[in-house]
Amino acid sequence: MKKITFLKNIFALLLLSTLMFACEEKDKDVSPELSSKVAGNYKVTDLKIDGEDFDLDDYNATITIELEKFTSEVLTGKFKATIDGDREPDEDLGTLNLKNAGSSGIDIYEGTEKVGTVKDNKLSIFVVFDGQDYDMIAEKR
Repeated sequence: MKKITFLKNIFALLLLSTLMFACEEKDKDVSPELSSKVAGNYKVTDLKIDGEDFDLDDYNATITIELEKFTSEVLTGKFKATIDGDREPDEDLGTLNLKNAGSSGIDIYEGTEKVGTVKDNKLSIFVVFDGQDYDMIAEKR
């Protein structure tokens, strides 16, 4: 009889210690997902086309990039522009993959090609479109 009671106590002790350690693991990981850190609306403040500064004010242009969480490491995006008061059709950016780049921020990939970085609420995008190189800096609103 004493053996059965002893075994029950050991089993109860093991069960309790397992539950305590299992709960502790969940509390340790409090960092937000990459997509939660990056998702949001960004307003382009600087634009270069083929290495030359493009003054957005000269063309009364407003460019925004909207990034929405799709999964923990994937975003979807839209590129919106208004030039001289005329709203251009939205460009669907498709799905963008995120990778933590440590102290240099979060890298953004379209497939296997790196197209941008986010650090301290600043988005840097560099793409080739219709044979021209576009470099954009945008700030999160």
